[in-house]
Amino acid sequence: MASKRYVLTLRAANDLREARAWSRARWGKPLTRRYFEELHKGAQYVADNCHRLRAHDELSGGTLLHVYPIREHYLIYEPLNSDVIAIVAIVRQGRDLSAILRKWAGSIRRELADVRSHIERGKLRTPRTPDTKKRPRRSRTPA
Repeated sequence: MASKRYVLTLRAANDLREARAWSRARWGKPLTRRYFEELHKGAQYVADNCHRLRAHDELSGGTLLHVYPIREHYLIYEPLNSDVIAIVAIVRQGRDLSAILRKWAGSIRRELADVRSHIERGKLRTPRTPDTKKRPRRSRTPA
């Protein structure tokens, strides 16, 4: 059976960038890499099992978004169809998640509408897995 997919909204991608920068500064590259590989594995687990997971409505602030704890973060997501979930935010545990999600609700809904539109038009990109290597850059040779 093929794995289901997850996509990141702009907010979620920014959340990850900020968390990665903070983590690198505090813990260094090796620990940061390992932590973010675990976040990716957790996100893939959620994509594969989202319809079986508890939604954690008590944390979502009435937004109807789903929340899944992974290590020190909450992954906030919404299933889009039977094969794809959209991760809309990644928030460090310990913060007032309900208040944050209520504050961000409007922008999250707009981003979800954009993601759905991209799915309908067939313009959906899935994240690169940690074990997928970047393509090497071509070196420029002087003319």
